[in-house]
Amino acid sequence: MSTERGSILLPLLTAAVLVAGAAWAGSPRAFQVLVFAAMIAGLWGTGSRLARWLVPGWSLLSRWVASFTFAVAVAVVPATWMGHFGVMWPGVFLAWTAGVYLLSRFLPVRDPETETSRAAIDSIAPAPSRWDRIETALLVSAAAAIAMVGLADMFRLRFAPAGPYGFDDISYHLAAVATWLRHGDLRMMRFSVGDASTPFYPVLGEVSSWVLFAPFRDSDAVARWTQIPFGLFSVLAVAAISRRLGLSPRLSALAAILFASLHRVIPMLALSAGNDHSASFFTLAAVDGGLALARRPRPGGAVATGAALGLLLATKYIGVLYAPVVLLVLGLAWLLERRDPGSEARVPARAPAEIAGLAGLLAAVLAVTAGYTYLRNAVTTGNPIFPAPLSLFGVDVFPGWESARISQRDTSPEFRINVLRFLTLRRDLFGPFFPFTMLPAALAAPLVSLWRRKWVATLVFTLPTLFFLEFLFLMHDHRDMRYFVPAIALAAVAFAWLIDRIGPRTVPFRILLLALVTYQAARRLDMSDAREVLLTLALFGLGTLVAREARRRSGQAPSRPRRWAAASAVVIAVIAVIAAVPLGWLVDVYQETKLTERPAAFAMDALAGPGGAKIAYVGLNQPYLFFGRRIQNDVQIVPRNWDLDAQYYRWGSPVTDPFAFTTYRRWRRILDRLGIQWIVVVRTPWEDPERAWIGQRKGDFRLAWEDMGTEIWKVLPKSSRSAPGYNPRDAKPANPANPAKYRR
Repeated sequence: MSTERGSILLPLLTAAVLVAGAAWAGSPRAFQVLVFAAMIAGLWGTGSRLARWLVPGWSLLSRWVASFTFAVAVAVVPATWMGHFGVMWPGVFLAWTAGVYLLSRFLPVRDPETETSRAAIDSIAPAPSRWDRIETALLVSAAAAIAMVGLADMFRLRFAPAGPYGFDDISYHLAAVATWLRHGDLRMMRFSVGDASTPFYPVLGEVSSWVLFAPFRDSDAVARWTQIPFGLFSVLAVAAISRRLGLSPRLSALAAILFASLHRVIPMLALSAGNDHSASFFTLAAVDGGLALARRPRPGGAVATGAALGLLLATKYIGVLYAPVVLLVLGLAWLLERRDPGSEARVPARAPAEIAGLAGLLAAVLAVTAGYTYLRNAVTTGNPIFPAPLSLFGVDVFPGWESARISQRDTSPEFRINVLRFLTLRRDLFGPFFPFTMLPAALAAPLVSLWRRKWVATLVFTLPTLFFLEFLFLMHDHRDMRYFVPAIALAAVAFAWLIDRIGPRTVPFRILLLALVTYQAARRLDMSDAREVLLTLALFGLGTLVAREARRRSGQAPSRPRRWAAASAVVIAVIAVIAAVPLGWLVDVYQETKLTERPAAFAMDALAGPGGAKIAYVGLNQPYLFFGRRIQNDVQIVPRNWDLDAQYYRWGSPVTDPFAFTTYRRWRRILDRLGIQWIVVVRTPWEDPERAWIGQRKGDFRLAWEDMGTEIWKVLPKSSRSAPGYNPRDAKPANPANPAKYRR
């Protein structure tokens, strides 16, 4: 009885906190932290339950990958449709999360089929040798060092605003989220300067950030780092794929650690609100699910693989390039598995009608999870991948912007690349070990696996090359590796696989490599040489202790925590309540200080006041921080013509250019029509006419704040401009921040 009571107590508490969070909009930060924890628990619980129901036979790592995939789908797909119908409010989403979590408790859960057999195999495995014990200890040391670097970066940036590494966080990613929070729908801000294609892109990354806003409503304390969970589960997916290809736990861990050791991957790309790790994770999850589906065709595997592919397509247009390649590999892998006498793909009942049914199920799940953005573009513009035009054999299939063709962009500086120098000399992107480990493995592993007639492994190991070729010829921006992160992840798997083929002779090399990875990670903490060495030795000692304790416990019978389920639920609840108080205080401190190092945004926040203001943004396409500390401001990029419906892009809106050049008089009337109170001008070498208009009409605007790159102007009402004796030169800048500190 106590087990049943405990198993339902924690879900009920979680749902109750979510419902309270949905109803209590102005709750204290500490309670919002509790709501956030409940939301994460509810989404993970739902995803985990779905994975245990649909793919119980998968290994633990693969089930975790599937659980996270399902958890993201349960969050972002309904939230997207909430936005379509204009009810994209945090309260609605939190109530949905509570409801779907409780409903998931009624799913029939089967015990995993692989755990018993895997435990039996482990029980008869030979005792680890001395070299194996050393390698295990160093695996722990390297993982701890990488985690320490990530935590140190998080601590350093704990009070910093979004976009510390210069990605698109404060451009279209979080600007879209801030706009949704104000309007409750999926309207996309259109930029007058910079890339005009962003409003048409898939939005899963942005919806994920919005989900992390929901418990707090007006704080991006968590949403600024949306990519952290996707980065961590990408590392897990690397290990899952390695296990799927038959590698040992130690070599699977080596592949995951080698991938995570790239500083650009962990923590830099993870500490962002973008979508690079999202796209990487869903690609890897689709590969892992596709291999399982090819080996053992089952409806659950089709659902998991279809969800991963669909979410990949819903994240980035890169998915349009990656998904067909993964599907091709999946199909070829299934054909090869049919020739394997030990594979369940040979069962006669699985062909051909049932295989067609599984393919249809995969396609249906893919359409449900990926379809919204492409359907919106198709209905609104006639092209699902707008603005990129699509031509086949010289015939235009879908219309688009000629400037979006790769043939129009291949002369840009971003397109030009020296492949050899890029892959071997860019240590800022790939780190010091990539040219000697993952890069040669990506080239050699397909050949070695082909020679050894490991056909499915060959298919997997061709993916890094295929993904890189797509990056090289079908993407126009070649400045960064973040567009082919899954290729690097699979190259790490290829390296571990080659090491496994060579055999035990590689153990000393693996130990040396792990020691170097540990030391290299310790060096990133910017300490003195002596302290770096001492820290490395301490990490080695920590790894030794952890590995020894793990060996000691491996022979003990597993505990049965369900006996104490009720007590555990109470303990977890008490710990969460206690931890929520200091964490809530940290959120408050972050809210107060996050803009202090961004003088223009800080000044605009003070000028607008706690009630917020309507702000017109002019210049560089990075408006997010001007929404204010609490997203209290309504920031708009004001059209220059009366086609106001084209100001935002949404379902059915016109796609005409709202920023066509016009007269000042018309633009000024639009400002008055929209109720604009302030204008932020970010100076750039390429300037729109608004700055010149403002500078020539000091009677209509008053300069309130400026530095070398930004100006803030007060829009003066007509009564002020027409008042007798008014002289704009007499108006002093109303700088609420310290003028001596912020005027430059």
